[in-house]
Amino acid sequence: MKIYLVGGAVRDEILKHPYTEKDYVVVGSTPEEMVEKKFKPVGKSFPVFLHPDTHEEYALARTEKKNGVGYKDFIFFTSPSISLEEDLARRDLTINAIAKDDQNKYIDPFNGISDINNKILRHVSNAFKEDPLRILRLARFKAKLSDFKIAEETLVLLKTMVNAGELKHLSYDRIIIEIKKVFQLKDGHIFFETLEDIGAIDQIFENNNKKKLSECFQSFFKHRCFFENFNLCWLFFQEKFNFRFCKDYLVNFSKKDLNLINTFKELNKDLLNFKTLSSRGQLNVLNRVGFFNKDDKFEKISDLMKLDLLIDQNDSNVSLLAYQDKLQNFFKDKPISIPSDLSGEDIAENINKQRLNFLESFQFE
Repeated sequence: MKIYLVGGAVRDEILKHPYTEKDYVVVGSTPEEMVEKKFKPVGKSFPVFLHPDTHEEYALARTEKKNGVGYKDFIFFTSPSISLEEDLARRDLTINAIAKDDQNKYIDPFNGISDINNKILRHVSNAFKEDPLRILRLARFKAKLSDFKIAEETLVLLKTMVNAGELKHLSYDRIIIEIKKVFQLKDGHIFFETLEDIGAIDQIFENNNKKKLSECFQSFFKHRCFFENFNLCWLFFQEKFNFRFCKDYLVNFSKKDLNLINTFKELNKDLLNFKTLSSRGQLNVLNRVGFFNKDDKFEKISDLMKLDLLIDQNDSNVSLLAYQDKLQNFFKDKPISIPSDLSGEDIAENINKQRLNFLESFQFE
C-alpha cells in the first residue's frame, strides 16, 4: 500500500501558489483494508475515504471507461493492481497529472512539470474528449493561469469536441457551477474569451449584444467584484448585456430575484440621478427599493447599483449609492410617531407624510 499526494495541491505547490485542499491516491490497497485502518468510506460511485484524523480525501487508484454520453456516464474500476500511472492517465491536463510520494519526490509520467515551467495547458490523452465538462474546466484554468497558453494539439481537440456538439450534453446546473468558480478569478473574462476562441460560446449563450461576452465582463473582473447572491448577480448580467442561455438549458430563477431585477431596471435612471429628483420622487424610490424595510431587499439593490456603476465605470455623485449611508444615519434619528386613532391605509399615509417632511429637510451636501 502506497499513498501519493495528487492533483491541484501538487500543481499549486510547484507553481508556488497557496492551496488548502489535499487529495491522495492509494495504490495497492482494497476497500476492506482502508476500513480496517479506520478510514471512513464516503464515495458512492468509486471508493473514496476520509482519513480518521485529518479528514482529507484518500481515493483508491482507479481507471475509468466511458459508458454513454455527457459527463456523468463513466464506469470506474479499482483494483490493487492498478498503478499510479494508470490513475494519473485518466486526468484532464498534464499539470494536474503529477503525484508526490512520502519522500517528497515527484512522479510525473506525462511531463506536467515541464508544461508548468513552459506555461502550457495540455491534455493528458485523447480520453479528454470523453468528458465535455473538461472544455469548461480548461477555459477556467486558462482564466486562472492567465499567462499560460493552450497547446496547439489541445486547441484542435477542443474545437473538435465543440463541433461534435459535446457541450449539449452538459446541464445548466453543471455549467453554472463552473461559472461561479470563474467569478472569483481576477481574469475571469478570459474564460469567456477562451470559449469564444474555440467556437463554444454560441452553443451555450444566445448573445444579442454587439460586444463579445468577454469584453462585456472585462471591467467586472478587473475589479474582482463578487457578491454572495450569485443567482441575482448572474441574472443582472443577463439583463445588462442582453444575453441568455440557449434554449437547450433549463434556467430557474426565483420569482423574488426576477421581481427585484425588474424593479432595479424600472428605477435605474432615478437611482442614478437620485439627488436631482423632487423630495416626493426620492421618497417613492426609497419605498420601492425597500429602503425602510427590515428585509434584505435594499441591500441587494445596493449591490446591484455598485455593480452597475462598476461595469459602466461611472462614479456618479448624484446617485442614491452616493448618499445611502448618510440617508440611513439621517433616518435613524427621525423616529416615526403614529396617532392612536389611525388604522390601515391611514397609517401608511401618515408615515409617508412624516418621511416626506424629514426628506425635505435632508442636506445632501
